[in-house]
Amino acid sequence: MTRLLTALLCLLASSSAMADILWMHNGDRLTGTIEEITDDEVSIKLPYSQVLSVRRDAIKRWRLDKQEQPKPLTKTGIPLLDSPDELNAWLWTGTADLNVKLKESDKKTNNINLKASTEVANLDWRYTLDGEYIYETSNSVTDSHEYRLSPKLDFFFDANWFLRSSVEAEYDMLDTNYLNLSYATGPGYRFWNDKRRRLELIAQLGLQRAYFTPDEWVYSDLFDDRIINYPVINLGWDYRQPLSLWQQRFELFSKGHYEKFIDQPSPYLTRNQTVNGNLGLRYYFNDHLRLSWSSELSWDDSWLDYGGMREGLGDKEWRHTITLGASF
Repeated sequence: MTRLLTALLCLLASSSAMADILWMHNGDRLTGTIEEITDDEVSIKLPYSQVLSVRRDAIKRWRLDKQEQPKPLTKTGIPLLDSPDELNAWLWTGTADLNVKLKESDKKTNNINLKASTEVANLDWRYTLDGEYIYETSNSVTDSHEYRLSPKLDFFFDANWFLRSSVEAEYDMLDTNYLNLSYATGPGYRFWNDKRRRLELIAQLGLQRAYFTPDEWVYSDLFDDRIINYPVINLGWDYRQPLSLWQQRFELFSKGHYEKFIDQPSPYLTRNQTVNGNLGLRYYFNDHLRLSWSSELSWDDSWLDYGGMREGLGDKEWRHTITLGASF
């Protein structure tokens, strides 16, 4: 009897050691054999019941002990570290887009716009770096030559809520306002996020600093210093959703932010609000190559009250962009 009991305990221990494990957000744990992984569900065969389907958003992490495992379809990119906890492994993804801009203008324009983004993430952390290069001529005269860089750090409290800290730098080689730096932090909420779907809303409080060249400082009557600080509230969004057209090769997307300036360092110059965002449609040739069309809005609402006169300094511009992009 003792030998039989010992044999049964060894068998159970062996089965448990070779089992797949799902840890749920509510604290439960399921032990069995994972049969299938889809965009929405994980199917696991339990030793005491039939195959059970579990929603992906209910799973916090998993461990796969078998040598040959089904690959999750909802994550692309390059795994950075080998880990038995596959759902919580670090994953590196990236995109690059080369744009041709068609502007609503009577001028003859030539534009180069290169965007690149890279992201390293697991369940708890996400590091994002966005970069952009802009070169634009109008009637053979260069009127835009800019570099933009934006690193972001997100810490996830759970599957939905996270805290974002971000920096944005814009360097203009032609303007006297040659540099703009923004520092912001605040909460975000993720409704969903997988290979082809994302919806996130972010609210941040921050500081925007405008730097002017000392040799061409012409605003001494308006400001005490050539480095000007603007406290701001920033509301951002990031959305993408595949459409049920032609094997879901089409994707609707929108990304941008709204800024409200909550204090004015000068009684003469008022910066009220800005909007920068896009709305577009992508077509995927395959998992790595895509063609996009988007409509982009840049709007700056500001004005000057000086000497009894009020002059609008804001600018509103619509751009229509055709983009050839690649991703991994």
